[in-house]
Amino acid sequence: MLRDHGIMYTNAADHGTQPSSATMNPIRWWVKCAFGRGPLLRRADRIEAWGLVVGFVAVIAAAVPAMAVGHVGYAARAQTIAAEAASRHPVNAVALGDSTASPTQAESPSTSFLAHVRWNAQGSAHEDYSTVEQPVRAGQSVRIWLDDAGKVTTPPQTADDARVDAAGTVAIAWLGFAALIGVAMAMFRAAVGRARDRRWDRGLEALVDDGGGSAAQRP
Repeated sequence: MLRDHGIMYTNAADHGTQPSSATMNPIRWWVKCAFGRGPLLRRADRIEAWGLVVGFVAVIAAAVPAMAVGHVGYAARAQTIAAEAASRHPVNAVALGDSTASPTQAESPSTSFLAHVRWNAQGSAHEDYSTVEQPVRAGQSVRIWLDDAGKVTTPPQTADDARVDAAGTVAIAWLGFAALIGVAMAMFRAAVGRARDRRWDRGLEALVDDGGGSAAQRP
């Protein structure tokens, strides 16, 4: 006697023609449990089959709240970027020496460079170190960004940066929802499996107590 995925088959009943759930593909197994007829199929099998559908639909539907979370994150990031853009402005400067690779991003694929630059603002010359995207040589003109206080800062991010951040937030949120649904489905299947086992045990005990079947057929 074989019990597999909650479906029990016996050689006497099947005569070698009934495939077990181990040899069924997932769709055929689901159809068998959801719509099949047979003395070995139990209500727990149908509940489990339809529960899997509910879980699958829930995983797909989780994209909706995940997108809502991403939209909120995009709106907040876009507002921050707009504030940065309003408080930063570019100026032209001159490199006082050859740029060097930024030590904080030396291993990054998008390496930035650090340059000693000079620029004029409010009738006076200023010097500082600024991050530049491309290597520059001494005497070369370069654009740098200053904040409202006149200090060197980084360029403001763009709307594309906000969209990339939002897409990452959507993906993380969806994966989180899917993980929670997966845990819930695992608990659901475990509960259904325990209920199914209890019903089988009661049925087999009743069979033995009633003296049904030969000793060779009893589990």
